[in-house]
Amino acid sequence: MVQTLLSFIVHLNLRRSIAHGLLSLLWGLGITLTLCLDVHASTTPWYIEPSGPDTSPASIQSAPIKPGANTIVVAVIDSGVIAEHPALEGVLLPGFDMVAAQRNIRGTRSSNFAPDPRDATCGQRLVSSSFRTHGTEVASLIAGNGYENMWGVNPRARIVPIRIFSTCGMLPEDMIDAIRWAAGLKVEGTPNNQHPAHVINISIAGGVAQCRPELQRAINAARKNGTFVVAAAGNNFQKPLAEPANCEGVISVGALSAENKIENYSALDSRTTIYTAGGGPALRMSQAWAHNKLRVATAELSVSGNERLIVMDKGIGTSFAAPVVSGFLSLLLSFNPNLKPQDWDAYVDSFVRQVPRLEKCVDCNPRGLVASGILTKFSK
Repeated sequence: MVQTLLSFIVHLNLRRSIAHGLLSLLWGLGITLTLCLDVHASTTPWYIEPSGPDTSPASIQSAPIKPGANTIVVAVIDSGVIAEHPALEGVLLPGFDMVAAQRNIRGTRSSNFAPDPRDATCGQRLVSSSFRTHGTEVASLIAGNGYENMWGVNPRARIVPIRIFSTCGMLPEDMIDAIRWAAGLKVEGTPNNQHPAHVINISIAGGVAQCRPELQRAINAARKNGTFVVAAAGNNFQKPLAEPANCEGVISVGALSAENKIENYSALDSRTTIYTAGGGPALRMSQAWAHNKLRVATAELSVSGNERLIVMDKGIGTSFAAPVVSGFLSLLLSFNPNLKPQDWDAYVDSFVRQVPRLEKCVDCNPRGLVASGILTKFSK
């Protein structure tokens, strides 16, 4: 009976309050210690869970690593972040809306980094719910505070939200300004960023096939200022990298299934720096991680039509693989904040596992992320 109920709780992803009610009932029946331990173990998202016989082959195994003494800032360049979400309480720093006036339904750039409202329109174009929540979901994978078991890779990281695309789309020039501002560099007409980022996460892909010189210059300037730049490889179904993941010096991130295989939707390119969990279709396996989705802080409409801030296992895409890597970098930097982007090549071999190759890319040497090397390199 105990194992049946545990399976029911895990696979239906019941809210913690409901699970606690069921636990109370079992405690009254004298079923205690084993059940408590099992439920506690099930609370860790599969993509960060520690090594063990039932661990996902794609887990980065970061859950046991207590962050170091240094607080690391990660800029999330995205659709904006819903600051009221409980999973991000205590996580957010002041950010910025970098959407230019001609694409901004608010009329101008400002310090309001919130995404457009759910019912926002641009002409006849209505913002989608996935568009509105995208930046919030990305931020939660980096630094979620544990609300309803929404644990980011580094809960002690701090997020600077930078809104870059809106209901009316985005401009390439805004991306360049966002990168510069995130790194603490001067952007004309905007106040200085008081919390320059150690890591920039860009879960946006789909630019041109070759990195434009002006975008490359912005990335070079950020890296020279000591900022790591991480970008999603893109969900282009095994085509080559596009901007900004194809720019030199960018840590480009492809997506793996929970089974440690490259997902079919992920870009496929020998230049892809690293792969990690990105989720995908459910796997035909019995393990708890077979649902193959990443847990994110998000929002949905209630039956009454009001927006509810929730946690859900729904993340799929290189957009969600990238923040796993950004969270890892923030965890690594929390032990050694003096590491520079130029040090990546010297350290990366300590944090990778082999990923099965695909015949379609004979020049690819895909490697997956494993955070446990931090324990041997830096943790005491």
